[in-house]
Amino acid sequence: MRKSEVIEILARRLRILPSRIHHIADRLGDANVVSKTSGSKRFPPDLSEPEITALVIGVIADAGLGNSVRTVATFSSLPSSVGTFGNVLQTMLFGPYSDMGHLIIRNEPAGISTTIHGSHIVFGAEASEKAATKARIIPGDALIAIAAELQGHKAQSADAHVEFIHLQRVLRPQ
Repeated sequence: MRKSEVIEILARRLRILPSRIHHIADRLGDANVVSKTSGSKRFPPDLSEPEITALVIGVIADAGLGNSVRTVATFSSLPSSVGTFGNVLQTMLFGPYSDMGHLIIRNEPAGISTTIHGSHIVFGAEASEKAATKARIIPGDALIAIAAELQGHKAQSADAHVEFIHLQRVLRPQ
């Protein structure tokens, strides 16, 4: 998928300015984490699944443009009982449709809490019980819709898929 299409999807679904995502993509491109536009800017490069995953991580865990590359490296490698966050996110974005809950992202110490198919999973450091920490919440519905669009569905079809996941949650045996 073209980099410009990925940026448009992320901006719309996460309600982040496209210029911010462009700047993150540029920083990741400078470090050869994602492809850079070469030659005519009318033809942005196609990004591979690992490159798209890196860009998504850079956007959702944004800790400043100067930290973009380090942030992607740190969050991609956060371990859990089911694998590293980068590998799990790539599977969630490009594999069979998955039921993802909200992501709770903490930068200090680096950690992510989420639910996948109803199971709570922690990547990296657990949240402190005794100290307040800054956290960012990424809606699970937005991630499900992003995954559907990255797999070729139109925006309206992606929205329908989110509603289908809601029905599955309600009908899931306890």
